[in-house]
Amino acid sequence: MPRLHAKHRTEIRYAGPAGESVNEIRLTPSDNGRQRVEWSHVRVEPAAELLSHTDAFGNAVSWFQLVGAHELLVVESEAIVVTTPAPRPPASEGGDLSELDDPQYIDRWAEFLTPSAHVRWGGPVAELGDALELNEDEGALAWVRGLEAEVNRAIVYTTGATRVDTPIEDVVRAGVGVCQDMAHLMIALCRRRGMAARYISGWLHLPGIDRPGESHAWVEAAVPGLGWIELDPTHPEPAGEDYVRLAVGRDYTDVPPLRGSYIGPVTEGMDVVVYVRELPA
Repeated sequence: MPRLHAKHRTEIRYAGPAGESVNEIRLTPSDNGRQRVEWSHVRVEPAAELLSHTDAFGNAVSWFQLVGAHELLVVESEAIVVTTPAPRPPASEGGDLSELDDPQYIDRWAEFLTPSAHVRWGGPVAELGDALELNEDEGALAWVRGLEAEVNRAIVYTTGATRVDTPIEDVVRAGVGVCQDMAHLMIALCRRRGMAARYISGWLHLPGIDRPGESHAWVEAAVPGLGWIELDPTHPEPAGEDYVRLAVGRDYTDVPPLRGSYIGPVTEGMDVVVYVRELPA
């Protein structure tokens, strides 16, 4: 059970003094069956009072408002989290794909079965789905694990290849993207088949790599007979103890680390840096 120390720093520079701004932060990990938070803290500069609430998906959200002029906004989240591996049941466990047609399944997971802002499955996404060689006879879990591997093969991870608003249709055409794109694509193909799927944002510890990283995105699928199972098309067969969950939603639109609005000049630049390291036990 590794103890992971994570620090996420966002720095936004404006082209001149910005006036009033209102912001939401989803950068606070919470306890669940796979992680225990020893300590966490969020700091903003200029200093402001942070108000907290829980959103509709159960995510911890901090809210703050700035009323004075400022040319720089810094949001820094830091946490120490003890993690354990996510369950990796044998492929033979779980139900059949036919159970996806059960009205109770559809009703329970309705919001994770329909298209959303970043998740659609027409055009090239449907063409890719039809071309994949996925065995439907071995059960729902084996099918979705096969999809995880196929998305990894279809999209080459390429830093900077896309933007946060790049449509997944363009990602499929280009065959390159980042973790967010691969997560959205896998979610789209799950929902297209009738399997509920949702987007997870968080931090990923890469053992042996000592350099600044980025936020990470992966997937959960609602597998009949098993419930939510974590999958990562960027790193198939994920080692769950390296993942720190921050927020979950239908897609990225529900879980941005920082979202806000302000009065003033254009944003001149934004830098985001994430550090994750393992602490001594």
